[in-house]
Amino acid sequence: MNCKITGSVVILCLALAAVSEGMSLKSIGLELRCQCIEKESRFIHPRQIQNVELFPSGPHCKDAEVIATMKSGHKICLDPNAHWVKIVIKRILER
Repeated sequence: MNCKITGSVVILCLALAAVSEGMSLKSIGLELRCQCIEKESRFIHPRQIQNVELFPSGPHCKDAEVIATMKSGHKICLDPNAHWVKIVIKRILER
């Protein structure tokens, strides 16, 4: 009986540690999966965009991701192969 309680407590602690580790990775901006399901390739005027974030491919996602935060606060995934997005990426990397 005492062994079952000890085992249950250990399993509970390990589960809590795993959940909290996953939450802490997300809070510092490390997603463990791709963030973009759909990608927009149509031109978006730069005046509508507040910020652009570049996420290179890696173990979390096989594709590079470009996420634009609009001035309205809405986030849009951009197609990194679109001509105008390539120009935006080039300008960001030159800074």
